[in-house]
Amino acid sequence: MEKPSVGFVHPDLGIGGAERLVVDAALNLQELGNRVCIFTSHFDANHAFEPTYDGTLQVIQAKTSIPRSFGSLFHLPMAIMQQLSLVWQVCFAVYGSGLARRMPKLYNLMTSIRPMKIPDVFVIDQLPTAIPLLKLLCARRVLYYCHFPDKEISTSLAAQRGALGPIRMLYRLPFNLLEEITTAFADTLVANSQFTSHKFQHAFPRIKSVPQVIYPGVDEKLYDASFVSRALVAYESEHTGGVQRQMHSALSTVLSLSDRPTLVSVNRFEAKKNIALAIDTVAQLRHDLDSTLPRLICAGGYDRRVNDNINTLAALQAQATRLGLPHVTIWCKAPMYEPPTSPPSTGAIHRAAVIFLPSLPGTLLNAVLLNRSIAALLYTPSNEHFGIVPLEAMACGVPVIATNTGGPLETVADANIDDEGIPQNKEITGFLIPPNAKAWAQACALLLTWEQPILERIAANAKQRVAELFSVRAMGESLDVETTRLKKMGIVTVAERAQIALLMIATLFLLGLFVFVPVFLLIRYL
Repeated sequence: MEKPSVGFVHPDLGIGGAERLVVDAALNLQELGNRVCIFTSHFDANHAFEPTYDGTLQVIQAKTSIPRSFGSLFHLPMAIMQQLSLVWQVCFAVYGSGLARRMPKLYNLMTSIRPMKIPDVFVIDQLPTAIPLLKLLCARRVLYYCHFPDKEISTSLAAQRGALGPIRMLYRLPFNLLEEITTAFADTLVANSQFTSHKFQHAFPRIKSVPQVIYPGVDEKLYDASFVSRALVAYESEHTGGVQRQMHSALSTVLSLSDRPTLVSVNRFEAKKNIALAIDTVAQLRHDLDSTLPRLICAGGYDRRVNDNINTLAALQAQATRLGLPHVTIWCKAPMYEPPTSPPSTGAIHRAAVIFLPSLPGTLLNAVLLNRSIAALLYTPSNEHFGIVPLEAMACGVPVIATNTGGPLETVADANIDDEGIPQNKEITGFLIPPNAKAWAQACALLLTWEQPILERIAANAKQRVAELFSVRAMGESLDVETTRLKKMGIVTVAERAQIALLMIATLFLLGLFVFVPVFLLIRYL
């Protein structure tokens, strides 16, 4: 049987864990003989993973005028509308080739995508809203990859809002209902971890299908020292502009730092990632260790369209200043529409206790992780759904310190320290401890005092654990099995599509009651 062609539907193809998973899944399915393309509403080659812009993967962007939000509000309904617009444009491109020839202006008004052949199977992640629409209009089977139920996130946020919590819960009620109904239309449900699978079952008890777990993975060869060295040379040869040359000179200084132990934090610059814990940890560690002055590198995705990214980076810089930690920020690429800024001097970089590296490309990030001065990765989020970054660090042999919550419980093998500070777990790859700066500083101090044989054992364990349990090949093979099975199921039948249409009409009616009845009552009685 011929391998199925697979279309990934992802809302914003930027830099993040979900995007890394989509790119790796697409790459591995392509290597296994599948024709693959990625459909997205937003794509910026200056803020994306290399395979999406170097020609390795086919990326199809459906341009939309729907904004991300209204005055920094209503992000979810806008995201849903963007996804529906994306799917509509894909469907129109599939069936509109005749119109494109006869009436090109009308065709271009309806979609920004060129006429194309329909994929055999669709893979959707993040937002399930478009699943029934894809099955109804394209008659193709859909695999839904659940990173984490949005309903669970909204419930947690509502609990943190105090008096505004009930209002948020009421606002989210129709969206939670929509998420559950549309998710149930998926032909196959997949989760990124056992943690997410359990949360899914808790959030959607009426969905009887239990998501199978297909772990995200990493490609170990990308973290081989010789491969990274070659990639680094190629990268530097491609970026030789005036301002870029200065920036890369500063980055080269960072990559060559070896004068003192260095901790690294890799996360998108978002408040929920709790990067502040890493800064508190290094401040505590510098206070506890008089003989050494460890530094911290904070790298991660940064998007100037997102207020959370802007505010979080500013807050972290202010926190470092408040704690008396000298810091520098190095932009790998000069910010658009802003005057070019000079990178920090070599002396300032060497003196810095914290180095911020927003939107650091993958090649440079891998080089940072392979630096011999890196003592540990500080993975700060709590209840992270999975977390690909610990695997990237482990592939480089770097110990991981993470919270004892969420996905890291499945990926990181805890040291299990005895009273004398000796690890009892022979398979140790790091520490799983509560998010407390003092406890994290103590774990860092242990790593800095352990003898070389223990550190070598941790590095070997980490690499072996990634190779055996979390490789991209294992992920790709599992997804290949599922997409092949979906193709064998055949197209969505007319009877199924009629049932989908009726259920969608009923859903829209129910959502209308949720929205319009409260509005009517407010207008009537207030």
